[in-house]
Amino acid sequence: MLLRILLLIILLLIVPDIYIYLVYIRHWTKNRWWRLSWFLPSIVIALATAVIIHSNDMRPEHQAWVSIYMYVFLLLCAPKALFMVVDGIGHLINWMVTGGKKTREGYDCLFVRIFRIIGMALALFAITLLTYGYFIGRHQYVVHQQTFYFSDLPKQFDGYRIVQFSDMHIGTMRDGHEADVRTIVDLINAQHGDAILFTGDLVNHQSAELDGFRRDLNKLHAHDGVYAVMGNHDYSMYIRYPKEEERAADVKELQRRIRSYGWDLLLNEHRVIRRGKDSLIIAGVENDGRPPFPAYGDLPKTMKGLKRNCFTVLMSHDPTHWRRKIIPQTNIQLTLSGHTHAGQLKVFGWSPVTHVYKEWSGAYTEGNQILNVSDGIGAVMFPFRYGAWPEINVITLRRTPQNNQ
Repeated sequence: MLLRILLLIILLLIVPDIYIYLVYIRHWTKNRWWRLSWFLPSIVIALATAVIIHSNDMRPEHQAWVSIYMYVFLLLCAPKALFMVVDGIGHLINWMVTGGKKTREGYDCLFVRIFRIIGMALALFAITLLTYGYFIGRHQYVVHQQTFYFSDLPKQFDGYRIVQFSDMHIGTMRDGHEADVRTIVDLINAQHGDAILFTGDLVNHQSAELDGFRRDLNKLHAHDGVYAVMGNHDYSMYIRYPKEEERAADVKELQRRIRSYGWDLLLNEHRVIRRGKDSLIIAGVENDGRPPFPAYGDLPKTMKGLKRNCFTVLMSHDPTHWRRKIIPQTNIQLTLSGHTHAGQLKVFGWSPVTHVYKEWSGAYTEGNQILNVSDGIGAVMFPFRYGAWPEINVITLRRTPQNNQ
């Protein structure tokens, strides 16, 4: 998986180092060895990157090392990159004001000094944020209570409680934090939902990541059952296999394990929940994402045999599926998704994923249809959370007031 972001890794390792060296380091010392020592940490990280990629980095037994690697990499590179950008703006403004003249005194240097201080402050903030998110934020579980109103909700399901959790990425917890799985299961069960719905990405890369977690995952229970769908990571698409048949076999093994926990895995299928004469549909599609993510979702197959106006809760891992196909092709009232993790980072309501996904966190409404995107409970590759805390969603279905009479 690191191969997919290799260019970004190289740029973050090289560009900030060269900038800081040219602007500052070479003016601070004439000693060649001190100058060269500036690049030593980045050289070590580059070698670690090569080793991890060469050794098939995403195997379950390597997850702990990959997590540590990502923390050290970001702790080294992110602050320098922030400083470079802000400090560079200061030097650019100074260059524009002075017309390119080299001067170190007077008004023209004020911009450099101000932006240098801002850059240093942002670098320190990045170090604090990364450290908090890695050691504390990833365990800061929250329960998000939500109530959705529908005019066509069957009367017997007024007040029905759904506990949604998503994106567990259990392989990332194999770095000494295996007890977190038990904590998550206990927290979900404590919500006493009528049904528990898992919206995909149970693992990072392989079914073997689930080794040792059967006892905990088997404890999830709800009156109307535990339901699950597959996310893009559950198709074992981020690890190299000698033969494609081995990948398909691992996907089948993952599906077998999910069912062995007592979870009802829905692969373009639906189930009917009954309360007296009323019924509610719980449906699940296979992952349906934009490239490069797999698109195996089949809505007609999923809804086959159902009336168009039946009340349906659909699990679809990728939220882009909602606008691409669910809204145009169906009148499904409630869709539950995950996938985005809200970027695992929210600062003043902003997240990096806002530039990638239109619907990326929380509830969205289009006509009579609602999409809820969970921020997820785990983390992929880098076990970090800040602002976008790992969450469990407790959704209460209610009839609109005029229908409650």
